[in-house]
Amino acid sequence: MRKDVLIIGGGPAGLLLAHHFQEHGIDYRVLERGKIAESWRAMRPGLVLLSPAVPGTDWTSLTLKHPLWAMPGVRKPFPTREDFLCYMEAFSREHGLNVGENIAATRIAVTRSSFAVGTTAGEMSCRFAVLATGASAVPHYPDVPEISLNPFVLHAGDFVHCMAYAGRRVLVIGGGNSAAELTIELAGTAKVTLCTRRPMRYFSETGELDDIRGSSESILKELIRFGIIRLREADPAVTVSDRRVRFLSGEEQEFDWILCATGYRPGLVPVEGGEMRTDPDGYPLISAVGETTLPGLYVCGSMARFNRRCAFIHGFRNYIEKVFWDIADRL
Repeated sequence: MRKDVLIIGGGPAGLLLAHHFQEHGIDYRVLERGKIAESWRAMRPGLVLLSPAVPGTDWTSLTLKHPLWAMPGVRKPFPTREDFLCYMEAFSREHGLNVGENIAATRIAVTRSSFAVGTTAGEMSCRFAVLATGASAVPHYPDVPEISLNPFVLHAGDFVHCMAYAGRRVLVIGGGNSAAELTIELAGTAKVTLCTRRPMRYFSETGELDDIRGSSESILKELIRFGIIRLREADPAVTVSDRRVRFLSGEEQEFDWILCATGYRPGLVPVEGGEMRTDPDGYPLISAVGETTLPGLYVCGSMARFNRRCAFIHGFRNYIEKVFWDIADRL
């Protein structure tokens, strides 16, 4: 199978880019390793998005012509993970997007004037390839020796429900929104300690979107004030041996479970026949229009770091047009 463009990843960025190609009659196909927005399906049930989706203040919808808030039953002003999943499925269906589900890309080979993309459904070729697999593919753990191999350590992506930790001593590692949300959910059910590697940062004080914000900010402050959770601020874990944790302060403590809410790193498709350079965090180095160091191979969505806000849907939405127009102009 040959297409002008293959988009690897069927999440919000891949679907929005596909919508642009569809509107302009460009031959494309989206490859999604599972069902549409598979990465979102792996997020914990009931998760509430931090960006609003209401008329006049819509930071979440893929296009303002087809907004999320217009769907019946959507939680307002902050939709849930389930709302957004339904929206993405409806967006793909209503626009008739060409999405191949349950097709994982396994490699990208550079050929003379195109790419050969190996997939679980056979090899496909294209003139341009776009990585839209997101920045949440590989769980990231703190820089603590062998912490990811510890049987008493979980990543936030493995968290299901607070009742599994009832009465247990739980250490939450992390200082961002995920750590705050998990700490709040566990509070009152488990005996929770939150440790961070730097001083706490709140959106109301810094204005930075990746700092703790929304209802989490006020609730977490109250939990700390009332002593319902214990805070080890700027006192990170430096060693973990089974259940025993030693902190930077020198103090040691035992926990039943250690929960790492320390983010993710992108999962890149192996590339043959050329070098796709990355930064120290594993993100591809890109041009102003999203092209990697391999000509014809682009990145969009949260994997494309045009700026800090591109980690959020409303941050990368406008930049997808830059990727689209650069490819369209070259076809």
